[in-house]
Amino acid sequence: MHAAPLDLPTLEFRLHHAMALVRQDRWLLGALRDGKLKVLADSSPELHRPYRRTRVLSHLARRCLHERRPLTVSSLGPPPEGPRPRAHRPASPVAAVTQAAHPDWELDWPALLYAPVGMPSRRPMGLIIMGSRADHWYREQEIDYAAALGVTLTGLVLALGGPLTRLSDRERQTAHLIAQGLSLPETSIALRLGPDEARDLVDRVLRKLSIRSPGQLADCWPRLEPTAGYP
Repeated sequence: MHAAPLDLPTLEFRLHHAMALVRQDRWLLGALRDGKLKVLADSSPELHRPYRRTRVLSHLARRCLHERRPLTVSSLGPPPEGPRPRAHRPASPVAAVTQAAHPDWELDWPALLYAPVGMPSRRPMGLIIMGSRADHWYREQEIDYAAALGVTLTGLVLALGGPLTRLSDRERQTAHLIAQGLSLPETSIALRLGPDEARDLVDRVLRKLSIRSPGQLADCWPRLEPTAGYP
């Protein structure tokens, strides 16, 4: 039995409650796609952009994903007068005017918390970003909570923005069975298909996900064990 799809307002309502346990004035949840962050939910999307679908990963975001653990940054001392200095200067006067009119909170705010979305010791599937407009030093309890939240949201991020969104319901069911460690004969029985039909279905899943072997499905699904029964 499949759960009813979660609509965006309900999703954001639940995420607001989850994020409220950490000091923040804005949060963002995104899925990794082609080296960028595909925004799935944003507590305060920019007014001049009703819903920015992708964000370029900042240096801190990339470091968090590379280290596969939460990362925090906090300013020391009172904030300086005027806009905060940026790590990357705009390449043109037009870009400078745009950034001055619409500053990027991820660059300007004094306190930020990044947490990877994914299972422990696995490649992250997404990212949580939280920020505070006021100076704040994130406590260990908040960091641990963000890390646990990243694990909890793994399945949601995969369902909404991960590579599994390319699959049909039948193909996703097949991928899930293989990811749980079922062999091809076991998958065939579970799906009530002949061996050739089951193999064709598995091959179609692999092509859509651009992976070479069923064993690699462990990187596309949470709570996986190494697959068995395949050469």
